[in-house]
Amino acid sequence: MDEIKRWCDRARASVVAGRFETAEAAFREALRRSPDDPRLRAELATVLRRLRRPAEAETLLREALAAAPAVASTHAELGAVLFEQRRFAEAAVAYGEATRLRPDFAKAHLGRGLACESAGELVDAEAALRVALGLKPGDALARTNLARVLRRRRRPEEAEAVAREALAGGARDLELHLTLAGALLEQKRHVDAAAAFRAVIETHPGEARAHLGLGLALERQGRTAQATPPLRVALRRRPRDPALRQTLALNLKRRHRYAEAAEAFREALRLAPGEARAQYHLGVVLERQGRYEEAVAALSETVRLRPRFVAAWAELAVAHWRQGRWAAAAAAYAEAIRVRPDEAHFHAGRGLALGALRHYAEAEAALRRAVELSPDDGDLHYELGVALGRQGRHAEAERALREAIRVEPDHIRARANVALGLGRQGRHAEAEAAYRDALAIRPDHPALQRGLGVALYWQGRHEAAQAAFEAAIRLKPDYVRAHCDLGELLSEQGQPAAAERAYRTALALKPDSIAAAVGLTRVLTASGQWPQAEAAARAAIALSVESAAAHFDLWRALEAQQKWPELEAAARAFLALRPDHADARARLARAEREQRRVSARRSGD
Repeated sequence: MDEIKRWCDRARASVVAGRFETAEAAFREALRRSPDDPRLRAELATVLRRLRRPAEAETLLREALAAAPAVASTHAELGAVLFEQRRFAEAAVAYGEATRLRPDFAKAHLGRGLACESAGELVDAEAALRVALGLKPGDALARTNLARVLRRRRRPEEAEAVAREALAGGARDLELHLTLAGALLEQKRHVDAAAAFRAVIETHPGEARAHLGLGLALERQGRTAQATPPLRVALRRRPRDPALRQTLALNLKRRHRYAEAAEAFREALRLAPGEARAQYHLGVVLERQGRYEEAVAALSETVRLRPRFVAAWAELAVAHWRQGRWAAAAAAYAEAIRVRPDEAHFHAGRGLALGALRHYAEAEAALRRAVELSPDDGDLHYELGVALGRQGRHAEAERALREAIRVEPDHIRARANVALGLGRQGRHAEAEAAYRDALAIRPDHPALQRGLGVALYWQGRHEAAQAAFEAAIRLKPDYVRAHCDLGELLSEQGQPAAAERAYRTALALKPDSIAAAVGLTRVLTASGQWPQAEAAARAAIALSVESAAAHFDLWRALEAQQKWPELEAAARAFLALRPDHADARARLARAEREQRRVSARRSGD
């Protein structure tokens, strides 16, 4: 017996001195002499824990418990060994058995709380930690972990209170300060949170979490530019953290620094290739840069990784839309609808894409569904009206547009389209009234002024129409269509010089305007300015060889100048496009006849 005691004393003295290998050897000698002693097995297991051999320690502890199952400290030690092996649920059970045997075992309650927290059993963790604090109110570790558990349970106010109590009691644990700062951040007390994170940085300048927290606190104050430096510092401390790199990338995205954001997202994806959220945001920033093909690739990979990522389907539709790929856009919106069928925006997007494909019936159906889902959205009623109008269903289109106006009385596009539709139906007085109603809301709208001018023109009220066209031009001096309308009106009123000025102004603004070129040709032809008319007609034909009016005016100008070879060439050029055109054949015949007559006269001379 004395020999066993000597080995045990030697082992315990070695533990105190930190000589754990020596302690292990001594305990094994004692255990060899007393193999059935559960206490010796438990003490040897403690030494093996210190030597980081938890599996061997677990075996010894289970053997000890088989011999003496009612020893609370052995259950607690088993809980610690299991915790170190990350077997948190089993550790919680072992600690629970220790507290059952000894309800006042504060350390075991603390251990159970830590194990439950690590296992994600936050309710049980909170309960255990509160018992531990009740038994030992000054336990800073229990209070720190309770504060963290309360944060994880989304009770930041309570977490703050517990953290402050611990700090008031003299605790100086880094985790406690971080928990307090995080709790302030979660309460949206961003200024206080920033101050708390700065305090951590003063004492622990290398703590990446503090720099990250400061960056987030500044960002949530709207200080995105000031948030970037601490986020970069955090990333320098943890360069292989994909989540941290993604946080920096999101900050750069919010600052519209899309190229840098794209680079950061790509690096995050290099570290975590299957991260769908990073793929999504990469696609968005590429789309913002106009790099649509790359955006489509990134967003397509996003939905491959997460087929129900509805925002990615919507962004993919937009990226296709930007490239005029209407069918692909419609298909992407259809996938978004499959995931979220009650989202009006997706039905509307699909309807617009189908409309661009001229699938008007399908577009109408999609837009009607959008209107059903969001009946108070004036834009949706407007788009439905446009789709109906494109099918020639003007009465239904008018009803949809008037519904848009009822929902949003200031919806100018709807009002303008109502007026336009009335004009197309020949209801010019009603169109005038509709334009005037719209102008009462937006008197500075040049397109409405021009529309009013058109409605007045068709009613024969030319002076009022001229005033409206001139008002449109005053509001928008580069309004080419208004200049052309004014030129046409002035020409019909017998003011060729003024009409010519209007058309020349339009051409100066837009040299490739067919309407202005043809209008100028018509005015010059009507006023008998043949060389100028010829030049203008040739310019109009150069812009659009299909413009029959320009060809006719060219023929007239050439006939008036008796330029028969040129007339023959002009007629033949037109006949190459339209071989059966009777007038062109007549002009060709006359040009040939006149050339023969001139040739005969020269021969006679």
